[in-house]
Amino acid sequence: MSQSGLFVTEAEDQIHLYGWNDQGGFWHGPTEIAPASNGPGSILRKLRNAPGTFHGKLRCTVRGLPAVDFQTTVYDLTDAGLAMVHLDGDLHAPIGVVAVIPEERRRHLRPEFAFGFVSFLSFLGAAASPDSELAIHDYLETILKTDTASALVFTVEGAQLDSDTSIVTSAYFENLAIAMLEWLSPKHAEPEADDDDISEVCPAMAVRTPAAA
Repeated sequence: MSQSGLFVTEAEDQIHLYGWNDQGGFWHGPTEIAPASNGPGSILRKLRNAPGTFHGKLRCTVRGLPAVDFQTTVYDLTDAGLAMVHLDGDLHAPIGVVAVIPEERRRHLRPEFAFGFVSFLSFLGAAASPDSELAIHDYLETILKTDTASALVFTVEGAQLDSDTSIVTSAYFENLAIAMLEWLSPKHAEPEADDDDISEVCPAMAVRTPAAA
């Protein structure tokens, strides 16, 4: 299967993640992700208890590295889910943006989804340049037409982070994406009690898609 994502075969319940590294100016993926035990659970509880849009602080932990707190805002749109992520205490441009398209909503996806996503990045100042925005737009358009996985995830990593924070951030984006997909599913469970304002999460299980021979 091609790393470019242009030749992806259909499979049941696949979640393909594509990530844009704005500092390097390149895409990576597809990465096939699946939830690890209790990985996104605390995030999902927060989302389900929110009246609509979620805004709050969530913590991600990766074994052997310092925990990182993220200020996160999550929106339920008509056809997708969208989140912007800041490091806790940093009021500048977000360090990243996550978009998820659940299987149930793919057939309702707006034709202008890629344009709207890039416009949102431009408004937030999350992309380094107009060239980055064009590259993101064109790649999204291609993947939406060619990748037939059940659900799609797109992440944009904007800020330059130190190595440890970057690793934790990548793990957080995966867990956030899985929780968002569950949250947007029509099979919502009853809200669960969670008195804490901080949630701890561990990395989701990522299965790297092998490159074609």
